Amino acid sequence: MKRFTWLTFLLLLSLHGLGYAQVTISGKVTDSQGSALPGVTVLARGTNQGTSTNSDGGYTLAVADTASLVFSSIGYNPQTVAVRGRTTINITLSENVQALGEVVVTALNVARERKTLGYSVTEIQGTSLTQARETNVTNSLVGKVAGLNVNSTSGGAGSSSNVIIRGVSSLSQTNQPLYVINGIPVESQPSSANTGSRWDNSPDLGDAISNINPDDIESISVLKGAAASALYGYRAKAGVILITTKSAKGNDGVEFNSNYVAEKVYTLTDWQYVYGQGANNQKPTTATGAAQVGNSSWGGKLDGSSVVQFDGTSRPYVAQKDNVKNFYRTGSSWTNTLAFNKSFTGGSVRLSASNLTNKGVVPNSGLDRQTFNLAGTFEPFKRLTIDARANYILEQAKNRAILADGAGNANFNVLFLPTSLDVRSLSAGTNPDGSELMYNTGNPYNTNPYFAANKFVNDTERDRLLSSVNARYTFDNGLFLQGRVGRDGYTNRFTSVTPSGTAYLPTGRITEVTTRFSDLNTDGLVGKSFEFGSNFTFAPNLGASYRRIKTEAFQNIGNDLAVFGLNNINNAKNKSSQMFPTDQEIQSVYGSLDLSYKEYLFLTGTLRRDWFSTLAGPSSTANQELGITYPGVSGSFVFSELWRPEFLAFGKLRAGYSRVGQATLPYQTQLNYAFLPVGLNGNPLGTIENVNIPNSNLKASSATEFEIGTELAVAQNRVRLDLTFYKKNSDKEIVFTPASITSGYQGAVLNAGKMENKGVEMLLTVQPVKTAAFSWTSSFNAAYNKNTVLSLAAGQEQSVYATSRSNAGFLGQIVDKPFGQVMAYDNKYNADGTIALTPNGVPARGDLRAFGSAFHPWTGGWSNDFTFAGFNFGVLVDGKFGGKIFSATDYYGTVFGLRKQTLVNREGTFGSDNLDAATYYSTLADNVSKEFVQNASFIKLRQVTLGYSFPTKLLGSKVQRLTLSLVARNLAILMRKTDNIDPESSYNAFTQGLELGGIPPVRTFGLNLNAKF
Repeated sequence: MKRFTWLTFLLLLSLHGLGYAQVTISGKVTDSQGSALPGVTVLARGTNQGTSTNSDGGYTLAVADTASLVFSSIGYNPQTVAVRGRTTINITLSENVQALGEVVVTALNVARERKTLGYSVTEIQGTSLTQARETNVTNSLVGKVAGLNVNSTSGGAGSSSNVIIRGVSSLSQTNQPLYVINGIPVESQPSSANTGSRWDNSPDLGDAISNINPDDIESISVLKGAAASALYGYRAKAGVILITTKSAKGNDGVEFNSNYVAEKVYTLTDWQYVYGQGANNQKPTTATGAAQVGNSSWGGKLDGSSVVQFDGTSRPYVAQKDNVKNFYRTGSSWTNTLAFNKSFTGGSVRLSASNLTNKGVVPNSGLDRQTFNLAGTFEPFKRLTIDARANYILEQAKNRAILADGAGNANFNVLFLPTSLDVRSLSAGTNPDGSELMYNTGNPYNTNPYFAANKFVNDTERDRLLSSVNARYTFDNGLFLQGRVGRDGYTNRFTSVTPSGTAYLPTGRITEVTTRFSDLNTDGLVGKSFEFGSNFTFAPNLGASYRRIKTEAFQNIGNDLAVFGLNNINNAKNKSSQMFPTDQEIQSVYGSLDLSYKEYLFLTGTLRRDWFSTLAGPSSTANQELGITYPGVSGSFVFSELWRPEFLAFGKLRAGYSRVGQATLPYQTQLNYAFLPVGLNGNPLGTIENVNIPNSNLKASSATEFEIGTELAVAQNRVRLDLTFYKKNSDKEIVFTPASITSGYQGAVLNAGKMENKGVEMLLTVQPVKTAAFSWTSSFNAAYNKNTVLSLAAGQEQSVYATSRSNAGFLGQIVDKPFGQVMAYDNKYNADGTIALTPNGVPARGDLRAFGSAFHPWTGGWSNDFTFAGFNFGVLVDGKFGGKIFSATDYYGTVFGLRKQTLVNREGTFGSDNLDAATYYSTLADNVSKEFVQNASFIKLRQVTLGYSFPTKLLGSKVQRLTLSLVARNLAILMRKTDNIDPESSYNAFTQGLELGGIPPVRTFGLNLNAKF
C-alpha cells in the first residue's frame, strides 16, 4: 500500500483543525458608480466553493471564518478579502480593461485566480461563439487560441474537426484533446470509415463535440500543457478543453437568440477552357463515343460548334465555367434558442431549448438538431450544494456527403466534368426506368452527381443525453466533501443505401448500423484550505474516480434489393448481420496541494495514478504493469507585487513540469474472438478479430512536458503579453509495425516510438484607444511548434499510414522528421544529375520522398474589436504556415486534361514513340507525383461582425437588452500557395494532408439577434 502513503498524508492534514467555525456571509457588489454588479463570482480562495451575485448584486455564502473571499468579474479587477469572522462584506470592484477575467476554470472544474497558475490557460467567453457561429462549435475557435490548430473536414454541416494542441502527441492513437463539460469528461473522436486507405469512399459522420449548442456555453478553457491537465492523467496527453455551460447565477429573465446565415460555395479551380470533351484532340461524333470518353477533356478545341453528347443531344461545344455554381444551391442555417433563468432562495434554475435547421449546399442534404438544457443549483440545507445538469440532444443528418473517391460522390463528379459538359444536362439523374443516367460508360464508378445527391442515402440519427449531478458538503471548518456522477450516453443510427439502378451496383445495397454508447464517470474529492498567519495558504485535495465505457454496434447489410427502389433491409435477398461490443474500465486516485505566500508566490503539486483494464493480458499477474503514475508541479511568481515601476501594471513568471499519458484501445493485449456474418450448415462461424499480433506486455504511453512563461501588463493594462516556451517528449508510443503476411496479421502492436514537440506561444493584446465613447482592442496570437519523430519500432526508419486514391501520394512517419510527412514520387536522375526518361520519353519514376509535414509549424490569429456609441465591429484574420498537402484534385485534373499545365504541346507528340498528350501527362502524373505536393500556407479573413445594442431607454421596462448583428464567416482567402484547392481541404479528420472530392469552401452571411427580457 505504499502508493497510498502520500495521499494518506494529505488526508490527515485536511482533517486537521475540525474546530474552525463556519460563518454565513452576505453582502453586495457594486461598481465604481455604485451600480449593482450581477454575475460576479465569489469564491473561497483555494477551493471551488463559491457563488455568484444575483441581479441586485447580492450574494450569500457559507465559509470558514478563516477563509478569504475572491470577488471577480470579467472587465473588473478582482479583490481578495479575508473573512476574519465578519458576516457582512460589501465590495466595490474597479474596472480592468483586460479582455479575459482574472478567474478561470482549471482541471477538475475548479475556478482559480489566473495569477496563481504555473501554466498557460486560455479562456474564451461563450458570447464570442454565438454571433458568427459554426454548426461544429470547435471550428469557432480557429485563430483565437495560440497553439490550438483546428482543421475541419470538407464534409458539410455536422462533419468532424481535427483539433491539435501543441502539435501531434501520438504516433498511432488519438491526437484529439479531452473535452470536459461541467467537470464530466467526454470523448469526441471523429467518426468516419475513411481511415487513410487508398479506397476511402465514405461520408464523415461527425464527432461528439459538434452536438453542443454554443448558446448554452458560458466559457471554454483550453488547458494546453501537461502541468495544466495532469489531474486528468491518461486522458490528458493531447491537452484538455474545458466547457462550462450556463446556469442562472442571478441572471434572472428570459433570453432569446436567433441566428440566420446563408451559405454559398465558391470555387478555386482554374481549369483550362481551350479544349473540350473527347479524345485524341477530337470532338465526340456519336452519343456512344461521348459517353465512352466520359470525364476526358482531351478533345478538340472549343469552337462553339454543335456536338453530340452522352444523351444523344447536340449542344454547343463551348466552355462551361459555372458547373460548381450551377450544381450547388444556396444553403442556410437557422438557429433559435430560448432560455429561462430563475433564481430563488436556496438555488437557481436555467432551462433552454434550441432548434437548428440547416439546408446543405449539396442538393437534398441538411442537418436538424434539437437541444434541451437544464441546469439547477440547489442548497437544500446549510452547507450542502447540489449542481444538477442534463443536456438532451436529438440530431438528424440527411444525405451526408460521400468524400474522396468518385463512387456515389457528387462533389467528385461535378469537379471533374469535362470542360464542355454543362452539369445541368445531367439534372434528370435517372433514365425512365429509374436507373442511373450515366454520362461516363467508360467508368461506371463516376456517378451522375444528381443521382448521387437525390437517390443515394447516407443518413444519421442521434439521441444523446449528457447528464451530471455534483453534491458538495462544506463543514464548519471549511473542509469539503464532493461527489459527482456523470454519464454520456447516446444511440446513433446510420443508414446507407446504394440505390437500385446504380451503374456500378445495379441490384443495390443497404447498410444499417446502430451504435449504443455509454460513458459513466464517477469521482469523489475531499479538501480544505488552511491559512497560517497572514502570509501562508495551504490547500490539499484528494480524489478518486471510476470510469466504465461500453459500446455495442449492430450492423446489418442487405444486398440485391428485390423490389426496385424499396430501400428497406427486409427487401434484400441476401442479408448478413454482425455485432461489435467493447467494454473497458479505468480506476484512478489523485491529489493536489496548493501553496501560496503573500499573494506573490504560488506552488501546486499534483499526483495521479490510473489502472486500465485494456492493459490486462491473458494471464495478468501482480507483476504486470496495469497502471501508470503521473506527477506534476507548477509555480508562479508575481514579481509585480515586489517591484512595480510606474510603467508596469502586472508581472508574473511561471513554470511547470508534469507527466501525462495515454492508454490503448481495448483488445490489443490478447486474442479477441468474434462471429462472422455468415455461417456453415446452419451453425455460426467464429474468427480472430485482431488485425495486429497482440502484445500481453503492452503499457500505456506517456509524455513529460516542461513549460516556462511570463505574463506582463504595462501602460495601465493597455498592453498585455502572455509568452510561453514548452518542450514535450512522448515515450513508449504505441506503434503498429508491419508483420510478415505469413503470420496471418497485418502487423504487431509495440511500445516502441518516441516523439518530441517543442515550441513557443504568444498572445499580445493592445488597447490603443479607450474613451467613454470609443474603444479599440487588438489581439494577436502566434505559435510555433517543432515536432520530431525520434524513433519507431526497432530497425524501422519510416512507415506509411495513409494513401491517396491516386496511389501516388502518401502520408508517413519518418525518424528525425516531423510527424505526418507528405510523400510522393520524385524524378529518377542519371549519374550526371539530369532527369532520366523511360524508353517512350516520359520522365521515369524515382524514389518515394518526403516533402514536409501536413501539420503547420506556424499558426496565428489577429482580431480587432471596436465599440462606438452602441455599435460594435469585429474582424478576425488567421493563418497557418509551413504545412504541405497532396492535391489529388490536381492529379486527376492532369489525368483528365483539365489542368492548364496540360496545354503544353497539346496537339503534338512526346518522345520517340510519339506519345499523345493524354498518355504523356497521365503517365507523368503517376511517375513524378511530387508536382502535386503543394504548400498549404494561407491567410484567411475568417470572421466579420457588425452589431448594434439598442439603448435601454428605447426598449421599455420589459426588455433589458436587444442587440442586432450582421455576421459573416470564411469570407475570403487573402493568401494561398495552392492552386485549384482550398489549402484546408481534407476528407478525413485522421489523415490531414490528403484531399479529394470534398464539398468546396463555403462563405456564410447573415444576422444574429439577441434579446433579454
